[in-house]
Amino acid sequence: MPKQILHDIHKAHPLVLRDTGSAGFRCNGCGCHGVGFRYRCDACNFDLHEFCATCPQTAPFPIHGQHPLTLERGVFPENPRRCDLCNTPVTGMHYGCRPCGFDVHPVCSQLPVAAVSPLHPQHLVTLTVASPLNCTRCGTSCLWRYRCGPCKVNLHPRCLLGSDKTPLCIPKDGG
Repeated sequence: MPKQILHDIHKAHPLVLRDTGSAGFRCNGCGCHGVGFRYRCDACNFDLHEFCATCPQTAPFPIHGQHPLTLERGVFPENPRRCDLCNTPVTGMHYGCRPCGFDVHPVCSQLPVAAVSPLHPQHLVTLTVASPLNCTRCGTSCLWRYRCGPCKVNLHPRCLLGSDKTPLCIPKDGG
């Protein structure tokens, strides 16, 4: 990754690649929480996830194969949106499919299609969407979930790891 970039949504100064370690930050691009590497402007207190700073204009998404997703720079208050994967508000940059009404944060678009969960290490769980079922970890309803079909285990993306450490920094409380 380049150590310094210029970005369209922050033209005032270059953004420098930094590692926050375990200290968190809020991405000024997508509005989601982040830890680890980010592009930062210290003068403006402006941060972008590493992926938000470099994500392509269009992206295929294996779970939403009907249409390519297009990067959208913002949202309008009269048309609020929620990320279809983490169910948190979309407040900035996001990928959208207008024909389907599908929206996803750039970092959520990077969720793996299959994963191992410490809550269910016996089998791979796969990312799927289907009629709502209760999450095995938190007990609340989940539409998009990691699922083990043979064991009927269902986990929100934010619950996959069974701890405060969640995939791609999705807050475990969904907020």
